[in-house]
Amino acid sequence: MVRIVKKISKGSRFNQVYLQKNEGIDFKPGKTVIITPLTDILAKELPVFEYNVKLDSLKKEIIKKIFEIIDNSGNYDNIIITGSFLNKGFNFEDIDIIIINPKSINKENLENSIKKDIEIMPHLILIDSESFNRGIKRDPLFRLMINRYVSIKRNIFRKDKEINYKLLDAYLLKNKNFIEGYDFYNIKQRKKLLRDFISIRLFTGNKEVTIKNVKKEIELIFGKDIIEKLFYYGDAEAKRKFIIKLKKEFNKLERRILVNASK
Repeated sequence: MVRIVKKISKGSRFNQVYLQKNEGIDFKPGKTVIITPLTDILAKELPVFEYNVKLDSLKKEIIKKIFEIIDNSGNYDNIIITGSFLNKGFNFEDIDIIIINPKSINKENLENSIKKDIEIMPHLILIDSESFNRGIKRDPLFRLMINRYVSIKRNIFRKDKEINYKLLDAYLLKNKNFIEGYDFYNIKQRKKLLRDFISIRLFTGNKEVTIKNVKKEIELIFGKDIIEKLFYYGDAEAKRKFIIKLKKEFNKLERRILVNASK
């Protein structure tokens, strides 16, 4: 594509751009062209670093736009996008955005800007780097969240961990409610609570908390295609067996956590 840099001349009736006959190349009189401000052409291209995920072109453009909005809202050390938005397909209900070490960023104004420009509800987490690293170290749900992500800067996360049994005990309460009130949760909530439970189980069992390992563990405990049978086909027998098995595994994990939490 040919680009020619020229200044606009101010005329009495029309502003004009002049080309010499020998520099216009194929820009002949009567030909339609596009005129774009040079500042737009030279505007910085914000990078997108993908980890354990492959974005389609549409989602990549959405993420670039979000990075641009945040970049214009204040300073930060990094922006990380995680969650179900990164799944394959047209899942545009919400998007999880972590901003590390934000400075001069108004959370409410930023949420409104993203929602207005992108028309997707953002879940913003503004966090300092120390709290972020502590979350990775001791929180299996946080650890799972950043197993797949897109960021504006490259990042290497610490892999060491510290098990806080009192924190895990608090998390297990949600899973207990899930078992007792299974029918009150929608499909999205059921899937999340099951993933959370398995993440805690992996974390306390000295296994790496990854999306791949969570899926493997679910199939190992409950059988293959359990998600489809339970949450999409409404298989009553599969539901009965699932709840019995989940309650058994929950009780084992709860005993282990309570014993260690009391030490």
